[in-house]
Parts: sequence; structure tokens; C-alpha cells
Amino acid sequence: MDLYFSTPLVLICLTLAIAIFSLPVFKFIDEDTDPARSNSMDGIRYVLASFVIFHHMDCAYTYITKGNWAPTSDLLLYMGKYGVALFFMITAFLFWGKIRKANEVNWVDLYKKRLYRIAPLSIFCTLAALGLLFFLTERNEFSISVVTNALSWFDVGLWNYKPPVTSFQYSFMALAGVTWTLRWEWIFYFTLPLLFIFKKWSFELTISLFAFSLYFLPGFTNDAYLWSYFFGGMLCSEIKDRIIITKKTANALLALMIIITMLAQPTLYGSPEKFFLCIIFFSVVSGANLFGFLITKAAIRLGAISYSLYLTQGLILFPVILHFQANNKFELNVRTFVTLVLCYLAICLISSATYHFIERPFIKRMSFSSLIKKVYSR
Repeated sequence: MDLYFSTPLVLICLTLAIAIFSLPVFKFIDEDTDPARSNSMDGIRYVLASFVIFHHMDCAYTYITKGNWAPTSDLLLYMGKYGVALFFMITAFLFWGKIRKANEVNWVDLYKKRLYRIAPLSIFCTLAALGLLFFLTERNEFSISVVTNALSWFDVGLWNYKPPVTSFQYSFMALAGVTWTLRWEWIFYFTLPLLFIFKKWSFELTISLFAFSLYFLPGFTNDAYLWSYFFGGMLCSEIKDRIIITKKTANALLALMIIITMLAQPTLYGSPEKFFLCIIFFSVVSGANLFGFLITKAAIRLGAISYSLYLTQGLILFPVILHFQANNKFELNVRTFVTLVLCYLAICLISSATYHFIERPFIKRMSFSSLIKKVYSR
């Protein structure tokens, strides 16, 4: 997608979603969330999840027109990669922020809560994705290997193995290939007990880990850049408690860094990129809200359902991809533009339902369980 197509697409999709989710009909999302959640963290989650969706729309366009799942738009590529990077930073910021201040951590309870948070929607989307593959693509003759491959999909992100279950070889497209990030979320969760041991030196630890992931770790693994995002989020948690800035300053810093990043276009996964992202993230956790945009009622609602936005996107995009590929008609015109906008809005609407009916009941169950434990521990 070229810049003249992708830029209006992003702006119109975000604007329409904000307008629609401002309506009273979506008040049920407010009832499902903590009333105290009025900071910009939810709003930024919505923007980041949307960035990933736009990036995958670009990949879908390339697949339909050229036969390979790859980005063509530099703008949407940066959006997608930075969206994932900042999601990892949010995870590290929140969980490191919790455990570094705790005297002791109930690790069984923590992992149980993570499982309850991740697994229900993951299992639902896996069932839906397999259904789409069996229904919309050419099925193989039934065999034990088909069953084995299908069962491998129900890993709730722990190892992210999604083998083909039909003759269609790009089976990951049914979930837009997003589940690899769940595996990295789990990897970070499993490192928390080790990090907790050194919490007494939390500031020194996070600086050292961040520097190590930038300058030395790339010599050992190609995944160094992923670790740097997590360590960057941990570092921001430490810096936030030591450097206090006003919301006005945070907003100015965020706007400035967005402009600088757009102009500089740092090499993806390079060291300068990490510093830019850390400053952007630090401004958000310090209160930046893009001059009120990130704390609008609609942005908070859409941020609350961001996990659903992220995980359900493939369920909408995949049938559309197969349809247009079969008809061999997918040009950058008004028809395609409207189709992609409708896809985006459909993802938002479906996500509000999956959050309410699938995610939220398990969140409430874990909250109730924690409340019972507190009562009986008095």
C-alpha cells in the first residue's frame, strides 16, 4: 500500500472507531472495567493494537496481489513493529512494577491469573480459526496427523506451533500470525522469579539488562531486540519513580518524539530505535495522553478490549483475503478502501463481544478468587 492510501485508511479507521465507541450502547464495556482506570495506558493499548491490524492489512494486500505475506508500506511496517514493541514494554512495566515492590510473590497465583487471562480468548480464537480453515480451504483426507496438528494449535501461546491442518500451507494467516507474541509474553512471565531475586538492586539491574540487550546480546541471539523491549519497559518503571514530569511536559515530549521518530526513521531493531521507544513510553506512563485523545471514553473502552482486537483480527481478515484472492480483484481503489474500513470496524465490534462474553467472566472469576483469599487470610 502506498502512503496516499494507507494514511487516510489509518486516520479514518481510528476516527470512526472513536466516534462509534463513544455511543451509549457500548456502556457495557465501562461496567466491565475498573472505574479508576482513566489513565492513558488503555488508550495507548487501543492505538497499538490498531497499528498491528493496519500492518496486517498491508500484509494481506501483498498476499492477495503477489502471493506472499509481507509488508509493502514502510509506514504500516513501522506501525506494526512499534505496536508490538510497546505492547512488550507495557507488559514489563506493569509486572516488574508489581513484583519489585512486593516482599513476596505467590507465583502459582500469578501464573494461574495469567492463564485465566490469556487462555479463554486464545482457545476461542483457535476454534474459530480452525473452523475457518476447514470450511474455507481444501481439506485433506482425515488422518491422525490432522488431529495431532489441530491439537497443537491449543497451546495458549506457550510454544506457538501452528502446523497446517488442511492443504492450505499458510495456516497462520487464520489468526494473522499474531500468536508468536503470546509465546514471548510467557517467556517474560517465566523469567520474573529470577528477576525478583535481584529486586533489591532493581534500578541497577534494569539499566544493566537494557544495556546488555542493546550492545552484547545481539552477538548471541537474533531475538536480542525482543528482550530489549521488555528490559526497556522495566527501566521505564524505575525511571518513572525517579524522574517526575508534569502532564503538559509529558504531552510535549510525546509529540516531539513522535515527530522525531517519523523524520529520523530509525532502523528497525537497531539501538537508536530502542531509545526513541523508551522515551515515547516514558512520556505515556508519565501522563501523556496526546492532549486528551488517549483518555477519551471511547479510547479507554477500545483499550479495554485491545487483547480481543489483537487476537480476533485474523478471523475477519482471513475470509476477506480468500475471497479477494479467488476473484483476483484487489486494487487500491475506493472499493478496497471501504472494504478495509469495514473490516476494521467489524474487528472492533466483534472484540467488544468477545471481551464481554469470553474475557471478562474469567477476569471476574480471578478477582473474586483473590477477594475470597484476602477475606480468609485475615
